[in-house]
This record gives sequence, structure tokens and C-alpha cells, in this order.
Amino acid sequence: MEEFRLDPVDLTFDLLSNEKAGCRECMPLKNSIKSIEFKGGYIKIYEVKDRVQPSKYQLEGTFFKHSNAHGYEELIVENEKHSSNFLSYSADDIEKLLIIISERLNELKNYDLGKNISVSRYVNGHDYWDLVVLPVPMHNTEKCHVCESLNYTGNREVYKTEKLIAYTPFSPKKNELLRITTIKHTPAEEIDNVLAFDIANFLIKITKKIKKDITFCIKQSGAEHFEIEVMSGNIDPIDILGINRINYSPEETAKKISEKLADGK
Repeated sequence: MEEFRLDPVDLTFDLLSNEKAGCRECMPLKNSIKSIEFKGGYIKIYEVKDRVQPSKYQLEGTFFKHSNAHGYEELIVENEKHSSNFLSYSADDIEKLLIIISERLNELKNYDLGKNISVSRYVNGHDYWDLVVLPVPMHNTEKCHVCESLNYTGNREVYKTEKLIAYTPFSPKKNELLRITTIKHTPAEEIDNVLAFDIANFLIKITKKIKKDITFCIKQSGAEHFEIEVMSGNIDPIDILGINRINYSPEETAKKISEKLADGK
């Protein structure tokens, strides 16, 4: 599928990507804007200027918070060689990665880029994170939808610690399998070692069980309470566990996932 960017001024468009072009991260990248030590090497961050989606809307006033005119995108590349290493990572490695992402988001708060954040880690044979910040305004009276949803998880809990909860969504999006979030209202840029440890251990439970990589996305709206979506992508972890979701309610699916992750086989 091809992806285009529309110019709102003259309605012309440019080709952003084409799946036939190959791995986007293997293509020549310009100089990185930052390097971070990781596992004896370096994670490199690249700003993706040609993929930033402009907005012609500048919303201010009584009902909306200020929205600046441009979004922002960057790639956080763990390994510049085309290889997937996530399955070889320990829980400590994943914890360090999450802290790196959190610290990077905290750095970006110094710029007026927007409050809607998406940090996706894809399964495509290359270890990288796609970080996007969008300047979508939030209504001043809007409540935190993440905090609200936690009041209605019912019997859909799959994993829970003192600070973290993972559950099956009642009405999932097209490829959304699980949601992971904090019990207390917490922004992604405040993920500490305790939270990162809990998240890493749950993700390790899944990857060790299915013996495959997973696609997941850290999301945060203007309410500034992060949640992580585990998605089917190229691989459906729940299907690999032998659970056909179409035959079960969200509550039954959650119970079966918990049983599969706990059986130790």
C-alpha cells in the first residue's frame, strides 16, 4: 500500500512510502540526531522530516487547548543491520528500552509539538520504534478515557501488579488484542524502573510463550495517561496460543490467555 501526504494549500501530494521499496530502515538515513548506548552498541535517533503531516488548523479559545500547526516523527533504531533481536532480549534489556523511550518523550516536552503520542514497535525484521507526535487539540472538559476504562475492566484482566494492569478490551479496534496501562494516572514520560520492570516482564511472558516477536504501541492522548496496545500485525499472539477469539467473549478470552501464560509449558 502506498502512503501519500496531502498539501492543504494546493492539494498536491507526495509519495511517502511504498511497500515494494523494501525495508524503510535499511534505506540510507541521514545523520542521526542522537545516539544512546545500548547492549554494547548504540541506539540511533533519526528525525523524519519528509513524513511530518502538516495541519492547517490552529484551534484556540474557551473550549480547546492550543494546538500548534505541525506534528513530528522520528525513528528510534536499535540496530542498523536488518535483523530482529527482540526475542533474544532479557527483561532487563526491554526495561532499559522502555526507559530510553520515556526519557526521549520527556526531552520532546521541551518543544511545542503536541500532546498526542504514538510510539510503535513493528514486526518487520528490523528493530526500530516509530515515534509520532500529533497536534490534535483536546477539549478542556474531557476526562481521561484511560482512567474511565479502568472502572469497567470486570473479569477481563489478564495480568496485574500493584501498579500495572493488562486486560482484553471490551470493544477492540481492528487489530488490538490487549491493553496494558497503569492503575494510577501516569504519563509515558514518567515511566520509571518499577513500571518498566512490570511491563517488560509481561511482554517477556508473551514472547517466550509464543516464541515470536510481537507488535505493540505506546499511546497517549492529551489527557497524558499512557496505555500500550498489543496488536496482531503480521503475527497474532493470541491465535498462536490456540485461542480463537471469535468463539469467546472478552472475559472468556482473558481467562484463557491467563491460563496459557501461567501453565509454564
